[in-house]
Amino acid sequence: MKRILLAAVCLVLGALSTLAQDAPAPVTAPAETPQAEVVLTKLSPPVYPPLARQADIFGEVRVDVAIRPDGSVASAQLFSGHPMLVPAVLESARQSQFECRGCRDGVTTLSLTYAFEMKDDDDCCSAMSQTPEVTQSLNRIVILAPHLCLCDPASTLGKRVRAVKCLYLWKCGVRHLTLQ
Repeated sequence: MKRILLAAVCLVLGALSTLAQDAPAPVTAPAETPQAEVVLTKLSPPVYPPLARQADIFGEVRVDVAIRPDGSVASAQLFSGHPMLVPAVLESARQSQFECRGCRDGVTTLSLTYAFEMKDDDDCCSAMSQTPEVTQSLNRIVILAPHLCLCDPASTLGKRVRAVKCLYLWKCGVRHLTLQ
């Protein structure tokens, strides 16, 4: 009985060693080629469209930028975003400067996300003169602008406001001197 058991074990071990010899050799990974990496070196700041600010339009716009090996922009294609914000994003992407590390012939695509956000300000009448804050973190650009509103110009003149008709009437304004 021991001989039969020993013979069976030898048979199984022999079969396994035959299978191991017939198995293909493990595949070794080829030497890694350097990955192409595109870096945004100088951002052309996007302009938050004033009409979009007045209409409370905000959100993200994603764009795919094709970069040549020399770092110039080959093309910029819209991926998603609000139509009123798209022209500002495409213009910014096309005018920005990139560096293409390890790039070969052809173009390398980089996805950029522009996030347009509104902040509430106490004085929305002066918001038009304020420039939006632009921050960049990797491939995400955040444009933070104060909300625009329609303002009454008389509110900025102070307490003493005259009616429009007073511009033409002598009783409301300074009396004219008469020559003799």
